[in-house]
Amino acid sequence: MSNRDNYWLRRLESGRLSRRRFVGSAAVAGVGAAGLGLVGCGDDDDGGTSPTTGTGTTTGAASPTAVAETPKKGGQYTVAFTGPFAGADPHNSVYGGAGIVPVVYNYLFRNYAAFVPDRGTIYDLAASHELQADKVTIVFKLRNDVKIAPNAQSIPERVLDSSDVLASWQRIADPKAGANGFAFPNNWIDRMDAPDATTFRMILKTPYAWADGNVGNNLFGAIVPKEMLASADLKTKPVGAGPFRNTEIKEGAQATMERNPNYYKAGKPYLDKYVIRAFADQATWLTAFSSGQTDYYLATNPDEAKQLQSANKNLVYKHENAVGFNSFWMNTKKPEWADERVRKAVNLATNRDEYIQIIGRGAGEPIGPITYAFPKYALTKDELKAAQPFNVADAKKAFEAAGVKEFSFSHPTSSNMADYVNIFVRQMSAAGVTAKPQPLDAGTWVAGYFTSQLSASLSLNQAYQTPDHAVQWWATGGITGNNKYDTGWTDPAVDALIKKAAGTLDEPGRITAYKDLQKLILSKGTGFFNIYGTYTELLHAPEIKGLQYGTGALGTAFLADAWTTKG
Repeated sequence: MSNRDNYWLRRLESGRLSRRRFVGSAAVAGVGAAGLGLVGCGDDDDGGTSPTTGTGTTTGAASPTAVAETPKKGGQYTVAFTGPFAGADPHNSVYGGAGIVPVVYNYLFRNYAAFVPDRGTIYDLAASHELQADKVTIVFKLRNDVKIAPNAQSIPERVLDSSDVLASWQRIADPKAGANGFAFPNNWIDRMDAPDATTFRMILKTPYAWADGNVGNNLFGAIVPKEMLASADLKTKPVGAGPFRNTEIKEGAQATMERNPNYYKAGKPYLDKYVIRAFADQATWLTAFSSGQTDYYLATNPDEAKQLQSANKNLVYKHENAVGFNSFWMNTKKPEWADERVRKAVNLATNRDEYIQIIGRGAGEPIGPITYAFPKYALTKDELKAAQPFNVADAKKAFEAAGVKEFSFSHPTSSNMADYVNIFVRQMSAAGVTAKPQPLDAGTWVAGYFTSQLSASLSLNQAYQTPDHAVQWWATGGITGNNKYDTGWTDPAVDALIKKAAGTLDEPGRITAYKDLQKLILSKGTGFFNIYGTYTELLHAPEIKGLQYGTGALGTAFLADAWTTKG
């Protein structure tokens, strides 16, 4: 270890860099949330053709104006997160498993249009797609050279075709699969077919503004070899045709991906290995990053990131918009949360600015159902103050009227949840209620959250790549549409407006509909509300090149283009 590394480790150990500051997002750095899975994770970016400005600022060795370098083959890129892998099911993964899926499997394409409008669509298995004149038929034309990676699962190294696409989307549409993307086919797709080996069609029930955003979402649209879909090892030994092939998943340790020699992009990926390490807490991750064991770190806030960079000026630092947010979830089917007054009171007692100032060091934005990162669709700060007020006196009256003096809530022990818990407990106490935290290890917590067995929970939610994804938290059936992570809350008027907004193809009309929807949601005593919208504080080693900035979790579409000067 260098003297420089010893210096800033000593600063951490001596307390001059507070350990409290080294507790951050539960995200796989460099592979994204959310995202990553639908819950328990943050949204983060990585992978790319060349350093680009995207959204946010860059400091350090790899500035956007740096002279272009010739990519070098070989080497390893190691990223990290806090929490469990929890398997790598291609369609319902969360935590670290959702970082494996986007680099092992293919997608028809990745779509950036809602979050980063100037990026549009990046094609993968699909060579093109077209919405027909009827506004409901989408025709995808496929490449014929996307070949399955060598594997130990006896799956032939053949070319993927439309039968694999159809089988994958049929699984996504199957309520028994518990897929993250179930709401899209359930609500919007009438039928799907594969007329020939290189053609796949989706026929929608009615026009839908966000079809591309669903097809191109990391969490939703992985295309899996049909033999793999029938395998008992689907969750633990993924096999696809993406840029990397998985060689191991060691829970609590790491997942290793190696270059896919069959990858259809000639000469890529450049890296020999892509490794995702799992840590129990942020301090352990920081120590590993500072000693060069990982190449990537997510700071909790700009102050921490700047302190780290001041100790090592070669680090690349990016402060960027993020589509993730932090929330409070209440199970309305449990007696303690059945009373709307109690749910409203918790929201009224929540001082979002305190979270932003203490945890984010000022980096964060109050949000309603839709995050600030979608500026056209999000409510303005004035609209939020009116629709989502902070009023301790009214909260106290509501708790008293409901006869509530205490309640319990769960939270995962990973990431920086302890910081959220401290603020939450203090704010509820100010409203006259004792909030009792129930810490759970991340694996136990997410299992309970997935099956809606928890009573209430603080949660870190990750990337929602369109406004429609975000508002699904208030739709009947919950965020996935199949009662996974479901609060049990339902309202026909909200359901109708969610569908109206998503089905409005005219953008000005769609923006108005989403603003009306958010105001309606915030007038109700729902089972879910957002605390604030985060920013991404990304640091990585200067030897890692070609990373794509400003694209959130969808940056994994470019990971085949990343390379390293190490070794």
